[in-house]
Amino acid sequence: MGKTFIIFKVNPKDMEQLDACEKELRACVNGECKDIQRAPIGFGIIVLKAGFVIPEKKDDALDLLTKEIETLPSVESVEVEGMTLV
Repeated sequence: MGKTFIIFKVNPKDMEQLDACEKELRACVNGECKDIQRAPIGFGIIVLKAGFVIPEKKDDALDLLTKEIETLPSVESVEVEGMTLV
C-alpha cells in the first residue's frame, strides 16, 4: 500500500507559542508527522512547514488530517503546500 507525503504551511496564532504549536502538530493522529521546520516570512512572522505521511488508498485521509490541524488550539490557518507519493 502506497503512502503520500504532504507538506502543510501552518500559521500559528501566537509567534511566542511556536513550541506548543509544534507539539500539537506532532500529536496528530490522522497522519504520521515526519518533520517540522520554522520558516521566517518577514517582519518577525514565522510559519511552520509540517511534513506528514498518510495512506494513499484512504480517500478521506487528507481531509481528516487537514481538519484535525485546523482545529488545533494554537493554529490560525493551514494550507497544503505540496504533496508527493512515497
